[in-house]
Amino acid sequence: MSQMTTTPVERSPLPGSAARASWLSRNRAFLIPYLLIAILLAAAAIRAPGFVSAPNLTQQLVLASYLGVIAGGQTIVILTGGIDLSVAWNLNLSAILLTQLGAELGVLPAAIIALGVAALVGLVNGLGVAYLKIPSLVMTLGMNAVLSGVTLVYTNGSPQGEAPGFARELAVGRIGGLPWALIFWALFSAALIVLLRRTVYGKRLYAIGNNMKAAYLSGVPVRRVLVATYTIAGLCAGIGGFMLTGYSQQSYLGMGDFYVLPAIAAVVIGGTSILGGSGGYAGTIAGAITVVLLQNVLQIVGIQSAGQQILYGVIILLMLFVYGRNARVRE
Repeated sequence: MSQMTTTPVERSPLPGSAARASWLSRNRAFLIPYLLIAILLAAAAIRAPGFVSAPNLTQQLVLASYLGVIAGGQTIVILTGGIDLSVAWNLNLSAILLTQLGAELGVLPAAIIALGVAALVGLVNGLGVAYLKIPSLVMTLGMNAVLSGVTLVYTNGSPQGEAPGFARELAVGRIGGLPWALIFWALFSAALIVLLRRTVYGKRLYAIGNNMKAAYLSGVPVRRVLVATYTIAGLCAGIGGFMLTGYSQQSYLGMGDFYVLPAIAAVVIGGTSILGGSGGYAGTIAGAITVVLLQNVLQIVGIQSAGQQILYGVIILLMLFVYGRNARVRE
């Protein structure tokens, strides 16, 4: 009796158009924010041609760098399926500690203490979420309230001191014509992208965001990863506070309030799922630029503050709908 042999069937490669369509489908969340940037620049060029000049675009990128650093911490938290609402006053307290302690103790000790406190706030958030099982929304919102009270007591309602030289240089200084803020953002971005894509920590972060229970059963130290994630997010808020202090030349109460929603918006517009498990910082970079351009373009076209808020919210909701619908289709 002769043996029957089976020959494996070779799969023909996808035609060029099908391959391109597949690539576009996989990278849709990444490409959408960059398409939005192109649309916003085109709209600005029609209304105010000077807006797309090299000096102005550089300034827009500098402004985006402040938001981008803050949104970096928010990105890794959202990738776990959480959210950090303590950014506003964590950022604010770091800035105030830098300016007030800088005059008393010197710049270096003040910077170390300010960043240490920002990281400590993130650590406490992480412990509450990971070990006490407090929902991140509740934990970080409560922490934000505590920080606002602590800051008001510490400053007696009137922060003192000016931004130290290094903070001003970082925020608005230049080297060889290139802003320090952009150089720092590029290094920060490269480090965070490598952390998410090339390290064990990054793989564990995505695993937790996709299915925390499955990640735990697979041997992922979920609690430790969550604590580390919120600590890094707190540190990012502190660095963002330094940059904003250098930009404004001083610290003031409420300086972080304007960066909570925009940071979340930058992450969402950049294609990171608000439910966690998918996305990354490369998209958040485009999201931060989009948010800054959107704010400025709306002012250029003469839309009043109320209209700006409406359009701003509609775009965020549309992005949530698009990415949420894509996620359901994949499932």
